[in-house]
Amino acid sequence: MEVVAESVAGIDVHQKQITVTILIGSESVKKPKKVSKRFGTTTNMLKNCGKWLKEHCVEQVLMESTGQYWRPVWQILESFDFQLILCNPRIVKNIPGKKTDQKDSEWLSELARYGLVSASYVPPRKIQELRESTRSRKKMKESLTRTKNEIHNILQRSNIKLTSFISDLFKGSGLKLLNMIINGEVLTINSVTKCMHGKLKASPEQILESMDGVLSQNDRNLLVIQMNLLNSYLKCIADLNDLIDEQIGEFSDLCHRLQDIPGISSATAQVIITEIGVDVSPFPDVHHLASWAGLCPGNYESAGVKHGSRILHGNVYLKKALVTAAMGAKITKETGLKDYFWRLKSRMCAQKALIAVAHKILRIIYSLIESGKTYREYKKDQRKAITSVQISRI
Repeated sequence: MEVVAESVAGIDVHQKQITVTILIGSESVKKPKKVSKRFGTTTNMLKNCGKWLKEHCVEQVLMESTGQYWRPVWQILESFDFQLILCNPRIVKNIPGKKTDQKDSEWLSELARYGLVSASYVPPRKIQELRESTRSRKKMKESLTRTKNEIHNILQRSNIKLTSFISDLFKGSGLKLLNMIINGEVLTINSVTKCMHGKLKASPEQILESMDGVLSQNDRNLLVIQMNLLNSYLKCIADLNDLIDEQIGEFSDLCHRLQDIPGISSATAQVIITEIGVDVSPFPDVHHLASWAGLCPGNYESAGVKHGSRILHGNVYLKKALVTAAMGAKITKETGLKDYFWRLKSRMCAQKALIAVAHKILRIIYSLIESGKTYREYKKDQRKAITSVQISRI
């Protein structure tokens, strides 16, 4: 096998320290020279690590993707012009015997020496920053949902049944009625009627009866706290949306082209760009991208019998966005992706068909980014949707 570099280094990364092992020598050398050293994880110590690696003429550095601890190490060593390789720990954890940081770093160096580990995808700095913003927004929305659920729990245990007549308590009439309960206002037919808009099907008498519960002072205090938390989350999400719109400005052309695909909204297009990037060259073909996203078909066959198999874990953020897009595409009128879903649905379960549509959308995205073309739907009389770059051949 072709040797990657004469001097390679493996780094075992932890929160407080890193262990670095350098192997010096070509592939023909059975016992290469080995040098090991430990460094702290402060900025100054990591810069000393980079200088030490330069003194030993290291060309290639391999490290594991361990949580967020690898990121500062990567960012600082990147300025020293090393060939950095980030690898999946699941692939390289094959060390027999007792586990130590020393053995981990030696094993990484050995793998780097023979080029046995493929590099994980690390996007450019701007895409990384955009990715951090979209993932923060996702976590913020999840926290917002938990807060709403807690408010619903308080109302239910207080026997307040507003949700029986109002689908969303946090907008319009629902929010006005909820504030009346929190503020302890006197509930009458007139006061309730003033808060109701014309689209509500329930009568004022029904709404008033559903609000007649037993709300203790402690539950009222908890409602105030939860509502304040809810408002703070809404403000943070609005600020994050403004930040993401500003960051994604230079990629607006691709963002608009992705939204031409059925099922992909503005927010979904933003997630796709932050996870894949604007250049698909790190992925040799669309099959590698599908495997990385966790949407490639499973493969489990034994004794000539095909068994059911699951898709891979992959990139959960990208996979969720694509499945969301597939759910939107299957209900979009007169589109090839909708027809594709129902053709598959006739011979498999809906979940598998949905994953297949998400896979199809990912293949379309790969082609659009690679070619720079746009997606368009043909008329209904043509059997399926293709793009100007022959998506049907993907």
